[in-house]
Amino acid sequence: MIRSVRGYIDRHPDPLTRLDSWTVQLNRETILTASFDILHEYGLGDLSMRRLARNLEVAPGALYWHFPSKQALLGAVADQILADPDGIPAEVTDPAQDAEIDAWRARTLDTTAGLLDRLLSIRDGAEIVSASLATGTLEHNPVEPVTAALAGAPGSDPGLAAWVLVRYLLGAATELQTAYATEEVTTPDTEAVVRILAGVELILDGVAATEQR
Repeated sequence: MIRSVRGYIDRHPDPLTRLDSWTVQLNRETILTASFDILHEYGLGDLSMRRLARNLEVAPGALYWHFPSKQALLGAVADQILADPDGIPAEVTDPAQDAEIDAWRARTLDTTAGLLDRLLSIRDGAEIVSASLATGTLEHNPVEPVTAALAGAPGSDPGLAAWVLVRYLLGAATELQTAYATEEVTTPDTEAVVRILAGVELILDGVAATEQR
């Protein structure tokens, strides 16, 4: 993967060789890497197709061969943010085989904590995922693993509970990252994360209470 266009050009001084080789190297992976570089350094506000093309030293039109719109690009970025299989489990055990009555709760806490970790792992990550979810450009909907984790929970609609949990996490993480951006802080403090996860516990208390209705 080429992370430095200028370094590549320095190693390939011949214009024709450079053009042919760089045409091959300009792919989705290269564009996504450059996108994350901009996000890490400047945030979502500076991630535009024009800025991205300038950083890659290509014409803006070259990017549209790989991503037809900025929304499509952000969708791919969001999928990368959510891609960690350890952070958001894709599968859970059969609730019928769980020895603990509240195994669904432990699974859901693990899954939502992993999701929160991924949202906070990249500057403006929560806003990017939220926007991509709204525009339908996500391939991996974060509601699905949370719904799976809620299998066996009281109530008849784990999908609704998962929808509420994901929207809560997106809103809380976006608010946290916005606040830190104004203070030029990139890493959330432990107390803030614990407070958000305490909110997850409250929502799960409500899910558990449906068993008593």
